[in-house]
Amino acid sequence: MKKILVASTALVAAGMITAGSAAASEKIKLNLGGYSKWWVVGAWQDDSFESATSTAAGDGQGSASSVDVKGENEVWFGGSTTLDNGLKVGIDMQLRAGGTTDTVSGDTIDESYVWVEGGFGKVIVGTENNGTYLLHVTAPDAAGNWNEGGVMMGNLAIAKPSNVTSLPNGNTTAIITDGDADKITYVAPAFYGLTLGATYVPNANEDNQNVFNQTTGQTAPAASEIYGVGALYANTFGGVGVKVSAGWVTYDIAQGTSRSNEYAFGTQLSYAGFTLGGSYRDVNQNASGGVNSVTNPTTASGYGWDIGLQYATGPYAVSLAYFNSKVNGSTTAGTGVGEDEITAYQLSGKYNMGAGVDVLASIGHIEYDDESAKTTNADNNHNEGWTVMTGLSLQF
Repeated sequence: MKKILVASTALVAAGMITAGSAAASEKIKLNLGGYSKWWVVGAWQDDSFESATSTAAGDGQGSASSVDVKGENEVWFGGSTTLDNGLKVGIDMQLRAGGTTDTVSGDTIDESYVWVEGGFGKVIVGTENNGTYLLHVTAPDAAGNWNEGGVMMGNLAIAKPSNVTSLPNGNTTAIITDGDADKITYVAPAFYGLTLGATYVPNANEDNQNVFNQTTGQTAPAASEIYGVGALYANTFGGVGVKVSAGWVTYDIAQGTSRSNEYAFGTQLSYAGFTLGGSYRDVNQNASGGVNSVTNPTTASGYGWDIGLQYATGPYAVSLAYFNSKVNGSTTAGTGVGEDEITAYQLSGKYNMGAGVDVLASIGHIEYDDESAKTTNADNNHNEGWTVMTGLSLQF
């Protein structure tokens, strides 16, 4: 597969060289864009969990306060130019610009990549999400407060116990296990509603993005040679919008002898303002001769799925979504595999006040269960709680 991808890249490069004069009429000028989103969050979690832990933050991301402020801000620098041969060449850089939800990477450049686009499709080189992520479809959320980027779903409101194992890189059905590791991605032109994408990552240890470690986050083990392919079909039939996505990613964990695989599927149906959607992700990480999570407790295997319904009319939108994941997790090598579970549901709403200005609201509940809590009733391995939040989103 590596040879095929390299050959395809070589063909694209050859086409660029032989397509004629490549002198641009002017240099690329960067434009500014991005968003600023702030939430006032009320959170109420189990008293037994708070009393059983020295800090109610669990994995260091939650908050014990009943009221808190959470933010997410990004500034985008991007631009493109069209060469004399018709090719488009562009650049995109995304600066994380503060906010208490940004607890992992700090206020630094999040993604940075260049792209080339023509009749052959689009080639992206740099630290962008993989092709399966770019084409993935999930349950809708009116406030854009779902999946790993959400306040509650990102474990930023109700504390996730440290022994509870989630899917790699959070509560999401999208395959983002490789994070923003340096990669090359190809997205083909849409053909009768069908779009295909492929990604190659030489080494996920680059850019400090490793595959998964349930104890330390993203420090080890690294993955070598990640390949991924994805597809998205989007069309409309008699007023009914249809979206269907599928993706597959495979990689080697450094300690392992067997390849790990992830699969993701999603679909959405929309009609007369209603959108019904759902998605599924399966993770099968193999290490130490293919034994999941037993002799190597830093791997994770399991699945997650979501489903949601949204209605939008004029400036208003409202949605209800549900998520569940079950992942094998063990904190001590050789102690066997337990099945940790995370369950969440959330009601969200949005009101558009004008161009790029939205008022947001979400009410949700999330529950974390470590396998040991089911047998030992350990309060520090189980937590659940409600969140009520309202926010303002500005896009520019």
